[in-house]
Amino acid sequence: VCLFLIFSSVARAQVSSSQIPVKENFEPEEIQSFIKANQKVAYLEKTSENEMIKAVKEKGFTVERFNEIAASQQTPEKHINIEQEELQSFNSVMQKVADISKITENKMNASIEEEGLDVVTYQQIVLAYQNSTKVKQEVDSLLPKE
Repeated sequence: VCLFLIFSSVARAQVSSSQIPVKENFEPEEIQSFIKANQKVAYLEKTSENEMIKAVKEKGFTVERFNEIAASQQTPEKHINIEQEELQSFNSVMQKVADISKITENKMNASIEEEGLDVVTYQQIVLAYQNSTKVKQEVDSLLPKE
C-alpha cells in the first residue's frame, strides 16, 4: 500500500536516462556511502509512509479513497463524487501529508550528507543503479548478505 503523494528530492531522482546521461564511474567510497545513506533513506521513507497512512486513517479515509481523491485533484477530467465535508477533510489531511513529506525530505537529505555524499551524487547513483548493469552489480556486490 503506497500513498499517492510522497514528495522528496530523493524520489524525484528517478528520472529517465534519456533526460540526462548516466554516470557509471563512482569512487568506491561513494558507493559505500551510498549504501549506508540508502539504508537510512529507505527507513525514513517507510517511517514517513506509515505516518502518512496514520494521518489519512485518522481523518476517516481509506488509503484507496485518499488516493482516488488525490488523483482526481491532479487530473480534473477524472471526476469523482465528493461531498464538501469530505473535500475539506481531504484538504486538511493533504496538508498534514505534505508537512510529513517535507520533514522527511529534509531528514533524507541530511542522512545522505551525513554519509559524506551530496544529494546530487546520491541521485546520480540512484539513476545509475536503475539504468546501468555495471553500477547495479557493483552496488549489489557490496550489499550485506542476508
